[in-house]
Amino acid sequence: MGRTESISFQVHPDDEQSQINIMQQFHWSLLSTQEIKVIDNHMEQRGDKIYSVTNTEHYVKLAFTRELDLPNLKEVKQLESEYNSLPHPEYPKMFPVSIWLWVVLALVYGLGILGWLIYYTTSYKPKKDKAEDVHSNLLKNRERILKEVQKYS
Repeated sequence: MGRTESISFQVHPDDEQSQINIMQQFHWSLLSTQEIKVIDNHMEQRGDKIYSVTNTEHYVKLAFTRELDLPNLKEVKQLESEYNSLPHPEYPKMFPVSIWLWVVLALVYGLGILGWLIYYTTSYKPKKDKAEDVHSNLLKNRERILKEVQKYS
């Protein structure tokens, strides 16, 4: 058996299979998968009252391995690096600060409505359009990279 490299990371349970499929396209082999469910119960005091607090975590830990003597590994690694470094969109908030602030301001002579319309046209809409452009470019570039890496399969 030749030299190998390995990697492991956590994903949301809903993204498990899609992440496995992507990694396999970059010549990674699934080594193990482990579903983690953590429930933490403890008591907290808030003022004069004691509350029972429950925190939960649910994720899947994936471990992969890849042979280092694969032909064209350098090109595959370069495409993988490019794939992982693609920019992700940052969508703006529809109601910055709190929706309740806008509701209260709307009740005061309609200032919330006027202020939100100004915010929507000057800030939200341009930022949302930019984020949608970044998202469409992300999808196009991912598709291009995955097609390119299939040449090395």
